[in-house]
Amino acid sequence: MTVMMDTPDVERPVDSQTRAVEPLPELETVADGQDLTLAGAIADPAALDDALRLEVDMLTALVWAPPQLARSVVEAIIGTHADRQAGTTATVLPAGSVLFWRDAHQAVWDTVVTLLDEGSPATPVLVNARLADRGLTTRTRGIMLEIASPRHGRPVADSADLPYLAAALIDAWYRRGYTALLTRMQQVTEERPTAELAGHWTALTAHQQAAETRWLAIRDTLARI
Repeated sequence: MTVMMDTPDVERPVDSQTRAVEPLPELETVADGQDLTLAGAIADPAALDDALRLEVDMLTALVWAPPQLARSVVEAIIGTHADRQAGTTATVLPAGSVLFWRDAHQAVWDTVVTLLDEGSPATPVLVNARLADRGLTTRTRGIMLEIASPRHGRPVADSADLPYLAAALIDAWYRRGYTALLTRMQQVTEERPTAELAGHWTALTAHQQAAETRWLAIRDTLARI
C-alpha cells in the first residue's frame, strides 16, 4: 500500500506570521461575474432557471406591494436606513451585499431600497424612472417589462406572497454561501502553505457562523411580517 504524505511547505519553524491569513471577503453573497471563490456555481441549468425565476417573482411582488409592506421586507433583510448608516449588521445583511444572481435584478433591488429610504413608494414607474437616471434602462429593460406585466397577471393588491418569496430568496443566498465556502477552502488547499490551512479554516468558519446568525434572524423577522 502506498501512503501519500504532504511535503512540508516551509523549511523554518512555524511562527505567528506564517499562520496569519489575509482578510477574506464576505462569503455569504452572490457575485456577478461568476467568481467561483465568492459565489460557487449553479451547474444545473434548471436550478439556475429556478433561481432567476424566484428573483423575478420576489422583485415583482416587492414593487407592487404597498409601501409599508415593501419597507418591512427590505428592513428585515438589510435593516433600516439608520442601521445601515451605523453599520449594524449582526442580524441583517451588510450594506452592499449582493443578494441576486443577475446584476440587473440587483440593480432593481438597489433602486427600490433607495426610493424607500427617501420615503417614496417604489412603484414600477418610479423605479423605471430612477433606473433611467442611473443610465441602467437598457440593462434592466427585460426585468422591468416582466415586473410591469407579470406572466401570471398583475400580482394581488397586497402582495401577500412577498414575505414568503423573500424568505425563499434568503434561503437561496444562504445555501450558495456554503457552496462559496467549500469552493474557497478548496482553492486555499491548492494554493496556500500547509501551515496556513488551519487559519483559513477558522476564518471561513467565522464567515459561516455570521451567515447563519443573519439567516436565522432574517427568517424570523420575515415570519412575523
